[in-house]
Amino acid sequence: MSKLTDPLIQESIEELKQYIGLPSVSAKQQSIDETAEFLGNLLTEFGAKVDIWNDYKHPVVFAEAKPKKPSETTILIYNHYDVQPEEPVELWNSDPFELKITDDKFIGRGASDCKSDLISRITALKKYRQDHGDLPCNIKFLVEGEEEVASEHLAKYLEKYGDKLSADLVIWESGAKNEQEQFTFTGGNKGILCYELVATSSDIDLHSSFAAVVDSAAFRLSEAISALREKDGTIKVPGFYDDVVKPSKREEELVEKAVTPDLAKKWGLKVPLLNNKSVNYNLTFEPTINIEGISSGWEGEGVKTVTPKSATAKLEFRLVPNQDPKDIFDKLTKYLNDQGFKDIKVNYLLGEKGYRWDLDSPIVNKLISAAEDYYGGTDKVSALPSSAGTGPMYVVNKYTKAPIVSCGVSYAKGGAHAPNENIRIKDYLEFIDFFNEFLAKLN
Repeated sequence: MSKLTDPLIQESIEELKQYIGLPSVSAKQQSIDETAEFLGNLLTEFGAKVDIWNDYKHPVVFAEAKPKKPSETTILIYNHYDVQPEEPVELWNSDPFELKITDDKFIGRGASDCKSDLISRITALKKYRQDHGDLPCNIKFLVEGEEEVASEHLAKYLEKYGDKLSADLVIWESGAKNEQEQFTFTGGNKGILCYELVATSSDIDLHSSFAAVVDSAAFRLSEAISALREKDGTIKVPGFYDDVVKPSKREEELVEKAVTPDLAKKWGLKVPLLNNKSVNYNLTFEPTINIEGISSGWEGEGVKTVTPKSATAKLEFRLVPNQDPKDIFDKLTKYLNDQGFKDIKVNYLLGEKGYRWDLDSPIVNKLISAAEDYYGGTDKVSALPSSAGTGPMYVVNKYTKAPIVSCGVSYAKGGAHAPNENIRIKDYLEFIDFFNEFLAKLN
């Protein structure tokens, strides 16, 4: 860890310490303006021209830095400064909002997702400028403050300011080494539709003796949910799969090359995996349905013999490119009505479209090549067309017109969103060196 004595790295760690120290939890509207201001100052000190867009309650920080020698290449670095709530606090071994540095790890809320990623990118750019006397190309930053609450206003921000975002490559917020210690790139993410189903069976909760003649809202809701999918996970809503974009041959090849994770071992699964073409294929290319939570009746200690008047479930569809959340919502609503569930209220909560890039463009190939050179060969690097998760890639791509690729400083046990979220110091330092080498390849 001798690199830790490098003044540039020490400065980087100090910046990360200050950044982690800002409890920027978007769900609580906590330290949001303060964190945006911190980033504005940080990027100004870096040498960028900074704008803080504050049209809505979560400001967006936009910045642009240009080399002294004009360049035709532009890289946009997307990130988010908001983090998940720290609860349950009792499971943390240290203060979530104080960067804890051990012999091998950085620990704190946002360490893995994704404050360390932003600081590492800035540090790599500083290192390149220190070594070469200038930036390698035009650099833009887009850092939002509500990614953890579905980027609610990002599309509106970009409708107004999107003309500033043109780029040749977007480096997405974060990334990680996988279970096999391969440095991993992903070139897309799934869309999402979150919705709520509400069943109401009476004006008041009933004594459960009336279950002899009255059905409960909980049973009614369960029937509606059961109507949505086959046992193997296939979604039964007519037209749901109509617009699904099938993967290209190149995309399928990338997925076939990837090591298949042993999910049963990793998570201690007590249920069998759903029927799938392959684990990697389904995680990358298939839409999904999931029940996020169900609530009804008595949920306290002991027994309360009641037939509940209402029951609510929150569900989600993960979508793939070309599936439109609002179109899927309309199909869902019609299907439930046609199946005799007109009494079930269906509420739209949020939606984002999916995005997928085939990881096959000259600048993306340079990025992957730099990783293969730095990390020690093609077997040390994995490239996938999409992650199984969701984010606002679609709307950012709409305005940048550029391929989007995720890569970053985390690892398989980083614990993003969990207590004791962390990254390994060696991964942080390696990423700075790798990204610096990629910047050199641009010229």
